[in-house]
Amino acid sequence: MSVAPVSVWRMSESERTRAAIQQYLDSLIKRDWTSFAAVLTEDVEYELPQTNERISGREKFVRFNAEYPGDWTLEVTRLLADGDTAAATFNLRLDEQDLVGIAFFQLTDGVIARVTDFWPEPYEPPAGREDLVERVPARTDRLSLG
Repeated sequence: MSVAPVSVWRMSESERTRAAIQQYLDSLIKRDWTSFAAVLTEDVEYELPQTNERISGREKFVRFNAEYPGDWTLEVTRLLADGDTAAATFNLRLDEQDLVGIAFFQLTDGVIARVTDFWPEPYEPPAGREDLVERVPARTDRLSLG
């Protein structure tokens, strides 16, 4: 998704947030890693509470998505934006498995600084991404955006 520079200045903060998240999701679906990286801060943090994993940094986060194993498709079902925060729900088809997920986003200066991805239940992460993630202690504030 491309937004003309003049129109960006006329958008409210919530509209700019929504546009950034829409670009993130559209580029993820299309596997357009250049466009995907463009809406992330250099030090973006990505957390998966169910696997107790955290990815720090744009390069690792882009690689994590580009190298994600299996045949997957993503369908966004809802996108809400308020100020510099947003939430999205989506259906994911991974190989033959159907999953529902929710992601919370925090933006800084119009780009994504933090993503927390929730999946239906805890699971062990797939092998092969140990060089991209660190295992962190389980969070007790599972629904916190902070």
